[in-house]
Amino acid sequence: MTTVRAHRSAVISKEQEIHAKEVLLSQKEKQLSSALLQKDNEIFMLRADLAQLQDHQGSSPMDIDLAVKNAIARREDELRVLVMKREEEVAAAMAKREEEIMEAVRKREQEICDAWMKQEQKIREEVEGQYKVLEERIELVNKRELELRAQEEQLEGARQELETRIKRLEQSAKGMSTSWFAASSE
Repeated sequence: MTTVRAHRSAVISKEQEIHAKEVLLSQKEKQLSSALLQKDNEIFMLRADLAQLQDHQGSSPMDIDLAVKNAIARREDELRVLVMKREEEVAAAMAKREEEIMEAVRKREQEICDAWMKQEQKIREEVEGQYKVLEERIELVNKRELELRAQEEQLEGARQELETRIKRLEQSAKGMSTSWFAASSE
């Protein structure tokens, strides 16, 4: 849980950094827009100046058209350059953001994998410990079973020996009583 919280705070921190960079990019974009507006105003002023010069110098309409076309071409070139720069900045920012996100994802996947492996190892150790205890118990039960069988065999042997003695005693008691009866009848 701690790693998840740490990862979450790291991701939030990265998102705040990215948000700050986006704000900075937005400000740059506004600056570029104001620069474009300023250039547009300059073009307007140049056209006004050109119109005044034409009035004073009597320039031909072809010269004016050529000057306007040149001014428009320069302005279009400037705008293309600005647009390309902005597109490059945006593409770089997007690529960086994607890389940051992918890095965060890879890091999180690794953290989850590490946590999973630790948990798996912990469970494995617990199971192995329980297995050892179970094996020891089985061994004790088997040992006790062997002891009980040995005692049972001893008791069986003692019982048979006792029965044999009882039979002998009974036979010898019968033999004595017949010999005692025989001796008393004489």
